[in-house]
Amino acid sequence: MNKKQLSRKIYEKVKGTRPDTSRKEVYECVVELFKIIQEALLDGEKVKVSGFGTLMVKTRKPKKGMNIREGKVINVPERKVVVFKPSKSFIKVGK
Repeated sequence: MNKKQLSRKIYEKVKGTRPDTSRKEVYECVVELFKIIQEALLDGEKVKVSGFGTLMVKTRKPKKGMNIREGKVINVPERKVVVFKPSKSFIKVGK
C-alpha cells in the first residue's frame, strides 16, 4: 500500500463523519505525517504508536564482507537502519 492508497482508505473512513474533508486534504495530512516521522527518526528519536509499534534508528556494526567477483575480503562500514518493533497487541491481532 502506498501513500495514495492509504489516504483513500482514510478518506473512505472519515467522509461520513466529516463530509467537508477532501481527498486532497487527507493526502496532504498523510504526507505531513510521514515527513514528521522521518524528521523524528533523523533526529535520533523513537516514534511510538500505541497499539501498533515503535520505529527507531539502530546502528549496525562494521563487519567484514566478501567481494564475490574478485574473491577479496572487504570492510563494510557501520551504518544506520530504521527498525520496526511491533507492539504486543499488534502481534496478538496478527495471530
